[in-house]
Amino acid sequence: MAKMEKTITARQLFFLVIQTQIGVSVLKIPHKVNEIARGGSGISIIIAGLITQALILMMWLLLKKYPGKNLYQILLGMAGPIFGRILIVSYAAHFILLGANIMISATDIIHRWLLVSTPKWVLLALFSYLAYFLAREKLSVLARFDTLACLLFIPLVLFVGYGLNEAHIENMLPLLEQGYFKIFTGAKDVTLAIYGFEILLVVYPFIKADNKQILWSMTAANSFTTFFYLFVVEVCLLAFSHDQLKLMPEPVIYLMKSMNFYIFDRADIVFVPIWSITTICSLVSYVYSAALGFSDIFKKSNHHLFSALSVTISFAIAFVPVTPSAMEKLDKIAEYMAYVFIALIPLVLLLISLISLKKKEGR
Repeated sequence: MAKMEKTITARQLFFLVIQTQIGVSVLKIPHKVNEIARGGSGISIIIAGLITQALILMMWLLLKKYPGKNLYQILLGMAGPIFGRILIVSYAAHFILLGANIMISATDIIHRWLLVSTPKWVLLALFSYLAYFLAREKLSVLARFDTLACLLFIPLVLFVGYGLNEAHIENMLPLLEQGYFKIFTGAKDVTLAIYGFEILLVVYPFIKADNKQILWSMTAANSFTTFFYLFVVEVCLLAFSHDQLKLMPEPVIYLMKSMNFYIFDRADIVFVPIWSITTICSLVSYVYSAALGFSDIFKKSNHHLFSALSVTISFAIAFVPVTPSAMEKLDKIAEYMAYVFIALIPLVLLLISLISLKKKEGR
């Protein structure tokens, strides 16, 4: 019964991945990609979606070869009990750092735009409590919450779409102004902004679906995320000039602030709390992933304690006073860790499994 409670459907996987992918970055990505690709930002988003899909396919091929196992169990089997545990701790540290990064960015945005007088540690404590409250539950509970929270994408899309009233097509022209190299460079940054799909490596054994359904669900989730980011970026490009976007670290909120719906004067006051729920969903996924890694190391069926440990470490990292330059360094660390844990290690494991399979067939 306990095992059945942990399982999720392919449909729930779709919502889980979407909520993990779409977090803090959706507010910042128009500013970041505009600095590099300018009018070609939309092309960068599409290329990033294709790169992400290739990474998803690689992970799916790896997991398909080990039915009933997630990445942690594969590492223990392939790397041995000692080195395998070291790798699992490294993955848990990666997820904890991503969680801390989300908390730092989210609380900074809320503090600057809404709760100016509220100490940041109070906001961090609220995020940490909510993250622990959800991450300690079974995966099925997380998936149900994410499914329900996806209803909030409707007002998010409506709010952002309303910005088309301020659209000026000349703002995003010419499309190839910066050249192909800059467009591909922008795609790299977007790819790093929309990670979250790697949660498949952790939850794979708990998905009650065949491999084809899992791949279709992951593809649909990645497509939704890609087109959502494309929609947000294109609206911002149409509403603001390139010079304006350079001065706006969170263009989406500036867009909301400029709107007047007559019922309420500042749309950003409504938009930011709705966006915060999506951010919490993303944070919970990383805390849960880290906690599951620790529970596999110590062979515990219950991950409650490790959820508390993961949240506490994330809170401690986020609690340290952070300057803008320190935040940039933290982003760089997360970027290099993403190369290793999302691309390099799964690729190496897939190649090893293919080589070992060929050796077995040769015998």
